[in-house]
Amino acid sequence: MKKNCNTEIKIPNYNYHSHTKRCGHAIGEDEEYVIEAIKNGYKYMGFSDHAPYANDNSPKERMKKEELKSYIQSVKELQKKYKNEIEIRIGLECEYYEKQLDEILEYREMFDYIILGQHEPGLYEVGFYDANTDEDVIKYGNLIRKACEKGIPDIIAHPDLFMFSKPVWTKACEDATHMICQSASKYHIPLEVNLNGIRYGKRQIGNEYRYTYPYRKFWEIAQTYPIDVVYGLDAHDPKKYEDKKCYEIIHDEVIHDLDLHFLNSLKFEKKIK
Repeated sequence: MKKNCNTEIKIPNYNYHSHTKRCGHAIGEDEEYVIEAIKNGYKYMGFSDHAPYANDNSPKERMKKEELKSYIQSVKELQKKYKNEIEIRIGLECEYYEKQLDEILEYREMFDYIILGQHEPGLYEVGFYDANTDEDVIKYGNLIRKACEKGIPDIIAHPDLFMFSKPVWTKACEDATHMICQSASKYHIPLEVNLNGIRYGKRQIGNEYRYTYPYRKFWEIAQTYPIDVVYGLDAHDPKKYEDKKCYEIIHDEVIHDLDLHFLNSLKFEKKIK
Protein backbone atom coordinates (compact mmCIF):
# COMPACT_ATOMS: atom_id res chain seq x y z
CA MET A 1 0.00 0.00 0.00
CA LYS A 2 1.44 3.36 -0.97
CA LYS A 3 1.38 5.98 1.71
CA ASN A 4 1.09 9.69 1.17
CA CYS A 5 2.68 12.08 3.63
CA ASN A 6 -0.09 14.13 5.18
CA THR A 7 1.33 17.59 4.42
CA GLU A 8 -1.93 19.10 3.13
CA ILE A 9 -5.49 19.12 4.34
CA LYS A 10 -7.69 17.20 1.95
CA ILE A 11 -11.30 17.46 3.05
CA PRO A 12 -13.08 14.31 1.83
CA ASN A 13 -16.37 14.26 -0.04
CA TYR A 14 -17.79 11.66 2.36
CA ASN A 15 -18.71 11.32 6.02
CA TYR A 16 -20.28 8.21 7.50
CA HIS A 17 -20.26 9.24 11.17
CA SER A 18 -23.55 11.07 11.83
CA HIS A 19 -26.05 10.73 14.63
CA THR A 20 -29.70 11.63 15.10
CA LYS A 21 -31.69 13.07 17.99
CA ARG A 22 -32.92 9.55 18.77
CA CYS A 23 -29.75 8.89 20.74
CA GLY A 24 -30.70 11.58 23.24
CA HIS A 25 -27.54 13.67 22.96
CA ALA A 26 -27.78 14.93 19.37
CA ILE A 27 -30.00 17.63 17.91
CA GLY A 28 -31.69 18.38 14.60
CA GLU A 29 -33.94 16.55 12.18
CA ASP A 30 -32.57 13.80 9.94
CA GLU A 31 -33.23 15.83 6.80
CA GLU A 32 -31.26 18.79 8.17
CA TYR A 33 -28.13 16.63 8.25
CA VAL A 34 -28.61 15.73 4.61
CA ILE A 35 -29.26 19.31 3.55
CA GLU A 36 -26.13 20.54 5.33
CA ALA A 37 -24.03 17.72 3.87
CA ILE A 38 -25.12 18.63 0.34
CA LYS A 39 -24.64 22.34 0.96
CA ASN A 40 -21.07 21.75 2.09
CA GLY A 41 -19.95 19.59 -0.82
CA TYR A 42 -20.33 16.06 0.54
CA LYS A 43 -21.28 13.48 -2.09
CA TYR A 44 -21.58 10.48 0.23
CA MET A 45 -22.89 10.34 3.78
CA GLY A 46 -24.17 7.82 6.24
CA PHE A 47 -26.27 7.87 9.37
CA SER A 48 -24.67 5.80 12.11
CA ASP A 49 -26.68 6.50 15.21
CA HIS A 50 -25.89 4.66 18.44
CA ALA A 51 -27.20 1.10 18.25
CA PRO A 52 -30.00 0.08 20.61
CA TYR A 53 -29.73 -3.07 22.68
CA ALA A 54 -32.48 -5.25 24.10
CA ASN A 55 -33.52 -4.47 27.67
CA ASP A 56 -31.31 -1.38 27.69
CA ASN A 57 -32.44 1.80 29.40
CA SER A 58 -29.90 4.47 28.46
CA PRO A 59 -32.02 7.36 27.13
CA LYS A 60 -29.13 9.82 26.83
CA GLU A 61 -26.75 7.38 25.14
CA ARG A 62 -28.57 5.51 22.36
CA MET A 63 -31.90 5.13 20.62
CA LYS A 64 -34.54 2.79 21.94
CA LYS A 65 -35.10 -0.54 20.26
CA GLU A 66 -38.60 0.55 19.21
CA GLU A 67 -37.11 3.56 17.38
CA LEU A 68 -35.05 1.41 15.04
CA LYS A 69 -37.88 1.01 12.52
CA SER A 70 -38.50 4.75 12.24
CA TYR A 71 -34.77 5.37 11.94
CA ILE A 72 -34.50 3.04 8.96
CA GLN A 73 -37.67 4.35 7.36
CA SER A 74 -36.56 7.97 7.72
CA VAL A 75 -33.20 7.36 6.07
CA LYS A 76 -34.79 5.33 3.27
CA GLU A 77 -37.11 8.25 2.51
CA LEU A 78 -34.16 10.64 2.44
CA GLN A 79 -32.26 8.30 0.12
CA LYS A 80 -35.13 8.48 -2.31
CA LYS A 81 -35.72 12.22 -1.99
CA TYR A 82 -32.07 13.22 -2.46
CA LYS A 83 -30.85 10.41 -4.71
CA ASN A 84 -29.72 12.84 -7.42
CA GLU A 85 -27.73 14.98 -4.99
CA ILE A 86 -26.04 12.68 -2.50
CA GLU A 87 -25.58 8.96 -1.81
CA ILE A 88 -26.86 8.06 1.65
CA ARG A 89 -26.23 4.85 3.56
CA ILE A 90 -27.79 3.44 6.75
CA GLY A 91 -25.46 2.28 9.49
CA LEU A 92 -25.07 2.03 13.24
CA GLU A 93 -22.36 2.85 15.73
CA CYS A 94 -21.94 -0.23 17.91
CA GLU A 95 -19.78 -1.27 20.82
CA TYR A 96 -18.34 -4.73 21.23
CA TYR A 97 -20.35 -6.04 24.17
CA GLU A 98 -19.96 -9.76 24.86
CA LYS A 99 -23.48 -10.08 26.28
CA GLN A 100 -25.03 -8.35 23.25
CA LEU A 101 -22.91 -10.17 20.66
CA ASP A 102 -25.81 -11.95 18.94
CA GLU A 103 -27.62 -8.63 18.51
CA ILE A 104 -24.51 -6.93 17.18
CA LEU A 105 -23.84 -9.69 14.67
CA GLU A 106 -27.44 -9.40 13.52
CA TYR A 107 -26.90 -5.68 12.94
CA ARG A 108 -23.71 -6.53 11.05
CA GLU A 109 -25.73 -8.53 8.52
CA MET A 110 -28.64 -6.11 8.40
CA PHE A 111 -27.11 -2.64 7.98
CA ASP A 112 -25.08 -1.12 5.17
CA TYR A 113 -22.12 -0.60 7.49
CA ILE A 114 -21.10 -0.64 11.13
CA ILE A 115 -18.86 1.82 12.98
CA LEU A 116 -17.20 0.44 16.08
CA GLY A 117 -17.14 3.07 18.82
CA GLN A 118 -16.00 1.38 22.02
CA HIS A 119 -17.22 3.66 24.79
CA GLU A 120 -17.30 1.18 27.68
CA PRO A 121 -16.68 -2.56 28.26
CA GLY A 122 -20.38 -3.38 28.63
CA LEU A 123 -23.80 -1.93 29.33
CA TYR A 124 -23.93 0.10 32.56
CA GLU A 125 -20.18 -0.27 33.11
CA VAL A 126 -17.82 2.67 33.68
CA GLY A 127 -16.85 4.16 30.35
CA PHE A 128 -13.34 4.52 29.02
CA TYR A 129 -13.72 8.29 29.35
CA ASP A 130 -13.13 7.75 33.08
CA ALA A 131 -11.76 4.20 33.31
CA ASN A 132 -8.16 4.93 32.40
CA THR A 133 -5.89 2.56 34.31
CA ASP A 134 -3.38 0.50 32.33
CA GLU A 135 -5.69 -2.47 32.81
CA ASP A 136 -8.57 -0.48 31.29
CA VAL A 137 -6.43 0.54 28.33
CA ILE A 138 -5.48 -3.07 27.56
CA LYS A 139 -9.12 -4.07 27.92
CA TYR A 140 -10.06 -1.38 25.40
CA GLY A 141 -7.54 -2.70 22.91
CA ASN A 142 -8.67 -6.28 23.41
CA LEU A 143 -12.33 -5.42 22.84
CA ILE A 144 -11.48 -3.77 19.52
CA ARG A 145 -9.33 -6.76 18.57
CA LYS A 146 -12.19 -9.17 19.33
CA ALA A 147 -14.65 -7.07 17.33
CA CYS A 148 -12.32 -7.18 14.33
CA GLU A 149 -11.89 -10.93 14.67
CA LYS A 150 -15.69 -11.28 14.56
CA GLY A 151 -15.84 -9.18 11.39
CA ILE A 152 -18.02 -6.53 12.99
CA PRO A 153 -16.63 -3.08 12.07
CA ASP A 154 -16.28 -1.33 8.75
CA ILE A 155 -14.68 1.66 10.49
CA ILE A 156 -13.05 1.89 13.92
CA ALA A 157 -14.13 5.20 15.44
CA HIS A 158 -11.93 7.27 17.77
CA PRO A 159 -9.46 4.39 18.31
CA ASP A 160 -7.49 6.63 20.68
CA LEU A 161 -10.42 7.35 23.03
CA PHE A 162 -8.60 5.48 25.80
CA MET A 163 -6.46 8.61 26.19
CA PHE A 164 -9.50 10.79 26.97
CA SER A 165 -8.50 11.34 30.58
CA LYS A 166 -5.34 9.26 30.97
CA PRO A 167 -2.73 11.49 32.59
CA VAL A 168 0.33 9.81 31.11
CA TRP A 169 1.22 7.69 28.09
CA THR A 170 2.43 4.29 29.33
CA LYS A 171 3.64 1.01 27.88
CA ALA A 172 0.06 -0.25 28.16
CA CYS A 173 -1.04 2.58 25.85
CA GLU A 174 1.65 1.62 23.38
CA ASP A 175 0.67 -2.06 23.57
CA ALA A 176 -3.03 -1.26 23.10
CA THR A 177 -2.20 0.94 20.12
CA HIS A 178 -0.21 -1.84 18.46
CA MET A 179 -3.05 -4.27 19.18
CA ILE A 180 -5.59 -1.97 17.51
CA CYS A 181 -3.35 -1.17 14.53
CA GLN A 182 -2.43 -4.82 13.99
CA SER A 183 -6.13 -5.71 13.91
CA ALA A 184 -6.96 -2.84 11.56
CA SER A 185 -4.15 -3.92 9.25
CA LYS A 186 -4.96 -7.64 9.34
CA TYR A 187 -8.68 -7.18 8.65
CA HIS A 188 -8.38 -4.11 6.40
CA ILE A 189 -10.49 -1.82 8.57
CA PRO A 190 -9.93 1.95 8.38
CA LEU A 191 -9.14 3.87 11.54
CA GLU A 192 -10.99 7.12 12.13
CA VAL A 193 -9.41 10.43 12.99
CA ASN A 194 -12.35 11.77 14.97
CA LEU A 195 -13.11 15.45 14.44
CA ASN A 196 -15.53 15.85 17.32
CA GLY A 197 -13.22 15.24 20.27
CA ILE A 198 -12.15 18.86 20.05
CA ARG A 199 -15.62 19.89 21.26
CA TYR A 200 -14.31 19.33 24.80
CA GLY A 201 -11.62 21.92 24.16
CA LYS A 202 -8.05 21.74 25.34
CA ARG A 203 -7.55 20.84 28.98
CA GLN A 204 -4.82 20.00 31.43
CA ILE A 205 -4.44 16.21 31.51
CA GLY A 206 -1.45 15.13 33.54
CA ASN A 207 1.45 17.28 32.38
CA GLU A 208 -0.06 17.93 28.97
CA TYR A 209 -2.42 20.67 27.85
CA ARG A 210 -4.20 18.99 24.98
CA TYR A 211 -7.34 17.77 23.29
CA THR A 212 -8.79 14.58 24.73
CA TYR A 213 -8.55 12.93 21.30
CA PRO A 214 -7.19 12.54 18.66
CA TYR A 215 -3.96 11.82 20.53
CA ARG A 216 -0.66 12.36 18.74
CA LYS A 217 1.32 9.35 20.05
CA PHE A 218 -1.36 6.92 18.92
CA TRP A 219 -1.12 8.20 15.36
CA GLU A 220 2.68 8.22 15.43
CA ILE A 221 2.47 4.45 15.86
CA ALA A 222 -0.43 4.08 13.44
CA GLN A 223 1.61 5.62 10.64
CA THR A 224 4.03 2.68 10.82
CA TYR A 225 1.29 0.24 9.79
CA PRO A 226 -0.18 -0.34 6.31
CA ILE A 227 -3.64 0.86 7.30
CA ASP A 228 -6.21 3.20 5.80
CA VAL A 229 -7.41 6.26 7.68
CA VAL A 230 -10.61 8.28 7.39
CA TYR A 231 -11.88 11.47 8.95
CA GLY A 232 -15.13 11.25 10.91
CA LEU A 233 -17.19 14.33 11.71
CA ASP A 234 -19.06 12.43 14.41
CA ALA A 235 -21.88 14.89 13.78
CA HIS A 236 -24.38 15.39 16.58
CA ASP A 237 -25.66 18.61 15.04
CA PRO A 238 -26.42 19.25 11.34
CA LYS A 239 -24.19 22.34 11.50
CA LYS A 240 -21.15 20.09 12.02
CA TYR A 241 -21.20 19.56 8.25
CA GLU A 242 -20.27 23.19 7.71
CA ASP A 243 -17.36 22.95 10.16
CA LYS A 244 -14.22 23.03 8.04
CA LYS A 245 -12.20 24.47 10.89
CA CYS A 246 -12.11 21.11 12.70
CA TYR A 247 -10.09 19.62 9.82
CA GLU A 248 -7.58 22.46 10.10
CA ILE A 249 -7.26 22.19 13.87
CA ILE A 250 -6.60 18.46 13.92
CA HIS A 251 -4.30 18.68 10.92
CA ASP A 252 -2.24 21.60 12.22
CA GLU A 253 -2.08 20.61 15.89
CA VAL A 254 -2.04 16.81 15.84
CA ILE A 255 -1.23 15.01 12.57
CA HIS A 256 0.23 17.60 10.19
CA ASP A 257 3.54 15.81 9.50
CA LEU A 258 2.48 12.20 9.91
CA ASP A 259 2.57 9.68 7.07
CA LEU A 260 -1.07 8.56 7.22
CA HIS A 261 -2.89 7.00 4.28
CA PHE A 262 -6.22 8.83 4.08
CA LEU A 263 -8.80 7.28 1.78
CA ASN A 264 -9.78 9.63 -1.03
CA SER A 265 -13.09 7.81 -1.43
CA LEU A 266 -15.19 5.35 0.51
CA LYS A 267 -18.44 3.67 -0.51
CA PHE A 268 -20.61 1.01 1.10
CA GLU A 269 -22.99 -1.32 -0.68
CA LYS A 270 -26.68 -0.84 -0.02
CA LYS A 271 -28.08 -3.69 2.06
CA ILE A 272 -31.32 -2.11 3.26
CA LYS A 273 -33.53 -1.62 0.22
